Amino acid sequence: MSNVLNQVAPSFIGISYLSQALEMKGLMETYGTKFDLPDNFEENEDTFLELLPQLIDNFPLYFTKCAADAEVESAFFSLISMIQLLSQVDQIEETSKKLSNAIVADTTSERLPLKSRLLSQQFNCYQPSLRSTYVLLVNVLKLVVETGQLRLVTLDINQISEWMTKWKCDVQEQRDVYRLLHEAFSAIQQGEKAIQALVRLLKLFSENEGVEAKSDAHICVISHIAHPKIFVMDHLLDLHPIRALDGQLSHELLQIFVDGDLNDYIEFYNNNVDFVEKLAVTHEENLRKMRLLTLASMAQDCNEIEFSQLGEKLNLAEEDLEPFVIEAIGSGLIKGKINEPEGKISISSTINRTFKDPQWLFIKNKLEMWQKNLVIIQESMRKGHFAVPIGGG
Repeated sequence: MSNVLNQVAPSFIGISYLSQALEMKGLMETYGTKFDLPDNFEENEDTFLELLPQLIDNFPLYFTKCAADAEVESAFFSLISMIQLLSQVDQIEETSKKLSNAIVADTTSERLPLKSRLLSQQFNCYQPSLRSTYVLLVNVLKLVVETGQLRLVTLDINQISEWMTKWKCDVQEQRDVYRLLHEAFSAIQQGEKAIQALVRLLKLFSENEGVEAKSDAHICVISHIAHPKIFVMDHLLDLHPIRALDGQLSHELLQIFVDGDLNDYIEFYNNNVDFVEKLAVTHEENLRKMRLLTLASMAQDCNEIEFSQLGEKLNLAEEDLEPFVIEAIGSGLIKGKINEPEGKISISSTINRTFKDPQWLFIKNKLEMWQKNLVIIQESMRKGHFAVPIGGG
């Protein structure tokens, strides 16, 4: 089945599959397992696969009964090797899902890192084009969430999105994966990727369905606000679950971080202290980001900002201004330099906190100006007003 399997790890080298199955059966029987087999069952190479479903059902016993991880892994890969002997691809897929689900369904907390590793290895064994790989991926993500560890599998959001297109996942299946991806990335401390997964999740809700994801939307808002390197958030306002928050404090807070200033935030905080104090981001962190965002807004309207004006607007002492500006430049929020003798900042560029009609008009005017300049240059070159050196030198 080369079109199904990428690789299979060796197990019980030199022992037939029948011997492997019978050895596993014998071990499980010592654990008290009763096998339900037909009276005419014969121990031969043609019928041992009749044992396979029951071996899979009882495989979780290995996690509690076997002391050595190597013994559990060997049995696991024996099962995968047996699965590949099934005659039909759909049989292989269904039985692979059965093995994966058996591990996840085991409610004991024994050997969670080992379970996570085995599921990751199983996922890597199969071609990602197979529809059943969806279930394998979901189970891998569940164990990542539970263990806070990611091993052997690379979680690439764009790649997984392409796979789900190939798997022809319905909307609910896609939502389940993106929600698990958010939880998995959060568990392994990859906050930016967790946010990306959450945004993709929210995009899957229509206007009529937005209210169903209000809790996810709230998490998305606070995650953006809390992330120290995310400053532009206006794209969230177009998401239907975010719109469903309209009238709630989290939506009001988001609006301030989209286009408000420091004074707006301070007023909000004073009116809603209990709400802010319960968030997964501190008031001090909010103040820091709002000061940076307020500076970005100031920089959009002028090329120079006096230190005295900046200190007043941001409520910062004079000795704190220069370190703050250095932080703003280092974060990429603005480009410029400090003119210390004259006590001001020279601004060359800044981020756009929102991108609406004025920003599109600015780009349109810029492009039209460049186009006119190119026409002038071409015409001048045609008339010989410019000497173009041969060979560029």
